Amino acid sequence: MPSNAVSNYAQHKFGKATATPQITGVYAGAGGWQPVGSKINLTEETAQEMRDEGITMVRVRWRFQTHEIILRRYLGG
Repeated sequence: MPSNAVSNYAQHKFGKATATPQITGVYAGAGGWQPVGSKINLTEETAQEMRDEGITMVRVRWRFQTHEIILRRYLGG
């Protein structure tokens, strides 16, 4: 079950508290935007893992729209 911060963010951004959009790209500072090779959904766990790896933003696709998400905000920190 996602935390309140993640549920609130998802509700506000995607219109659904349980939304798990597909990640299409990641941003890690000096490396810039990089595409994601495999299908990964944005969840609280994947967001925390990516943040631990130094990724600061993700580009996601949800219902025919693309959004850029700052992981710190998504996780509520």
